[in-house]
Amino acid sequence: MNRAPALGFLLAWLVAGCGDREVPAAELGERSFADPGLSTSPFNRFSCATCHAADAAAPVVIPGRLDSGYNLGNSAGRGSWWGTYELRLLDAANTCLSDFMGGRKLAPDEDAARQLGAFLDARSPAGRSDPAPLSIVRIVTSLQGLRGDQVRGKQAWQQACARCHGAPHTGSGRLGIRPTVVPEDTLRSFPDNARAVVVEKIRHGRYFNIGGVMPFYSLEVLTDLQVADLLAYLGL
Repeated sequence: MNRAPALGFLLAWLVAGCGDREVPAAELGERSFADPGLSTSPFNRFSCATCHAADAAAPVVIPGRLDSGYNLGNSAGRGSWWGTYELRLLDAANTCLSDFMGGRKLAPDEDAARQLGAFLDARSPAGRSDPAPLSIVRIVTSLQGLRGDQVRGKQAWQQACARCHGAPHTGSGRLGIRPTVVPEDTLRSFPDNARAVVVEKIRHGRYFNIGGVMPFYSLEVLTDLQVADLLAYLGL
């Protein structure tokens, strides 16, 4: 009496397995691109798509998006990545996986690595392209000499910050509990120089001995004036 349901389950499992094997590698890579589970860290909430678009018809920095990561459309043929610091696309992806997503790096022969590569190849119809410039602000100041605009700052917050930090002052809608409540958490920890610390986090992210996993924003994505706009919106 119980064999029919068991057989039905087995057939369903086999069909599903066959279906998975028939899915093109690029489609599986697209799923991984949008899946925080690509990282092995149980604490990670980022996916590749949190910081990157993959639009072959758009420029490296897409107007109005203010992604911390560059558009990866037509990225497979760039020749170098991360401001020429990485010479293989997989190494560039592994920088994100280990530094920002907290997981282990992918080996070239892993299915996930091949599938992600197939997806980015499919989104790179232009073939060979020039490396994207990456201007890092090495020495950070509090930008006291720049007067920001609160209205522009609100728009910049929605485009650049809200996807991870949620609403300012409350953190409502933030991406898990790890992103800070801005600027309250900063004011609590650094009451005398919160403005400079916020600029530091924007420009250096988790690098330069700064904690957390926040990616940094290059000058190509956020100008100093836009950062000043954010500071004005936050009341700093």
